Amino acid sequence: MSELKVLIAGAGLGGLTLAQSLRNHKIDVAVFERDASPWDRPQGYRLHLDADALGAAREVLPADLHAVFDATAQYTEAFTTILGTDLSVIKRLPARGEHGEEVWAAHDGPAPHANVDRATLRQIMLAGLEDAMRFGKTLSHYQSSADGVTAYFTDGSRAHGHVLVGADGIRSAVRRQRAPHAGTADAGVTALYGRLPMAAAEPVVPAETLKDIFTIASDERKVFLGLGSVRFPTPPAEAAARFAPGIPMRDQDDYVVCIVGGRHEFFPHTDGAMRACSGEELRRIAAETLRDWPTGAAELVLSADPTSFFPVEMYTSVPTALDAPTNVTLLGDAVHAMTPTLGRGANVAMRDGTLLGRALKKVADGQLALADALAAYERDMLAYGFRVVRQAARVGQERMAQNPLPE
Repeated sequence: MSELKVLIAGAGLGGLTLAQSLRNHKIDVAVFERDASPWDRPQGYRLHLDADALGAAREVLPADLHAVFDATAQYTEAFTTILGTDLSVIKRLPARGEHGEEVWAAHDGPAPHANVDRATLRQIMLAGLEDAMRFGKTLSHYQSSADGVTAYFTDGSRAHGHVLVGADGIRSAVRRQRAPHAGTADAGVTALYGRLPMAAAEPVVPAETLKDIFTIASDERKVFLGLGSVRFPTPPAEAAARFAPGIPMRDQDDYVVCIVGGRHEFFPHTDGAMRACSGEELRRIAAETLRDWPTGAAELVLSADPTSFFPVEMYTSVPTALDAPTNVTLLGDAVHAMTPTLGRGANVAMRDGTLLGRALKKVADGQLALADALAAYERDMLAYGFRVVRQAARVGQERMAQNPLPE
């Protein structure tokens, strides 16, 4: 297929990884994002990147953007640290040593673990795609035909291409039509996310919090406090000015992400009511959840930025199969959403985007028929993606009393 046009629904990290890959291969791509801008809603703070995401970034980003990525990433020591409720260090667990999580083939280059700021990474992944982005576009449905696929949006507009990729998250409109049998399940866990200024966190948290992948404490209820640092070796705006002049980049101070979570019943607001709470109210709820812990934990939470808090009710995909491939496929949370116990969701989504980009290049070069390329991609993606979903669920049951996956 000499002229290939790819439509991507969703501008999360998986969709943007695919878009960057396609742009590298000079394949026509358009990305449709329901948010009005990249800053419309909170999408989290710190991300842990392993070899999957680090390899994907190296493969799909142009050299100048990868230099910005590398300059702003905090390469960590390869440990997760378990804390007591008094914030003392109990043990350090080597990454991938405890649960055997699979990652992609090893890549040459920097250390295999990094903490990055999600917003900074998204700015890097958006750079150079300005002409491909269509914000404020909510997909309602699509229609496949012999000459391609047409995507229809709630504002009455439409777009036509040869392939539609659902990268539109756990509530994917593309999945609803492409795989109506594919379900999601409530994990039974609520988490409140906030951000601690580094100046408030550094004197209080263990040294391991500032150099390891993540630190976590939990009590007999399996209520947990998670802490993870984001330290910029080079401030984002300075890195962009040095390596990719003209790329807009918002500066961000160093911080420690603060996550308080546990079973829904340990939080006072249910059925989504916490989404109406102010950040200050959420900070108070998070601190109150730790009221029986030794002095230090609740006080640490209360030192967080009160405007930074937002709630997440965790869901997981239920492993399933896809029917015979069409000209519509899925990636990331749209097909294999997982709870964050392994810190692997963004990594697997970026792996998806890279592998699908490679497959579509073979189609554009005439090496593979579209159906064959998508069948090979979906076979591999479903296998490794649902392995991680199952691993995350098992660890989630152990560490935060996550609901088991439905049979």
